[in-house]
Amino acid sequence: MFNPLPTACGRRLLLLLCLGGLALTTAPALAAKRPYVETEPKRGFHLFTRPKKKSPADQWQYVQTLDAAGKSRAAARQAYALRLYWPQSPEAPQAQLLQARILEHRGRSIEAFDAYQHLVETWPGHFEFNDVLTRQMTLARAIMERRKGKFLFLPGFTAPERAIPYFEKIAQSAPESDLTAEAFYHIGAAHERTYEYVQAIDAYFTTLNRFPGSPFAEPAAFGQARCHVRLAAEAPEDNRAVETAIAACDLYLQRHPAGPNAQQVRDDQAGLRRRQAANAFARARYYDRILRKPEAALIEYQAFLNSFPNADEAPKARRRVQELTRNAPPAPPENAP
Repeated sequence: MFNPLPTACGRRLLLLLCLGGLALTTAPALAAKRPYVETEPKRGFHLFTRPKKKSPADQWQYVQTLDAAGKSRAAARQAYALRLYWPQSPEAPQAQLLQARILEHRGRSIEAFDAYQHLVETWPGHFEFNDVLTRQMTLARAIMERRKGKFLFLPGFTAPERAIPYFEKIAQSAPESDLTAEAFYHIGAAHERTYEYVQAIDAYFTTLNRFPGSPFAEPAAFGQARCHVRLAAEAPEDNRAVETAIAACDLYLQRHPAGPNAQQVRDDQAGLRRRQAANAFARARYYDRILRKPEAALIEYQAFLNSFPNADEAPKARRRVQELTRNAPPAPPENAP
């Protein structure tokens, strides 16, 4: 006989069908109420850096309240927590910018520069770029001039080379910006102050070559010439170094004949030419007095007079040319066997 009551197995099947239908009808509603979840990778464990609020909007409001109340350190810490826990939120770049400015106002130059750099690299287009770049330039200059080791009446010492990586980051962030010309100029100045003249020349030349219309083109050209003059002074008998320094002075005077440093460059160039003449005269004297080769000495004296007719050593060279010419053996006849 047919049993209208379902068996135990049938009852379980009916229960599953009912639950499945209920799930299908409620799934869209549950999906609509599901909160947004970050898809960023795990941020790690931060014992002392946790946001006080449960959402980025509330956290940002809390950060602004702290800042307005003068609690700048707490505001910077909570701003950091915001961008750490909600990096994809629209409040994250605002929090990063606020943290960087608080660090800047507190005199934490390196930390502030790094905070601005994180803003530049992570959220481009969400802030005023030129303003941030200008602030980074100010911070990099402060790092360059900061004195360390102050004690009592001792003024301490600067370490300008520490600022070079920060100027390089500015140049990388905006290769065609006017601030990049300034950045390369300061890189050159930092190298020059640490006696790295070759690296300084490269940075100065980059400023001069890539940004000829920049306000830093003239001081860069002067710095380049100055470094070449110092390299020539370190090797006074190196004619190639002297010639290169003279060419650097010529380059400055061609581009900035009425520049504020033009007279100094002319004076340096005149000193280089005197040294060049002294080296040429010494070479002739070497063949004359040391090697005792009058024919070679005569050639060198004549070459010296052709190149430096008004040098201080020119009268001595002329007298010696006359003596060597008078004492030279007569040339053999052209048809002599």
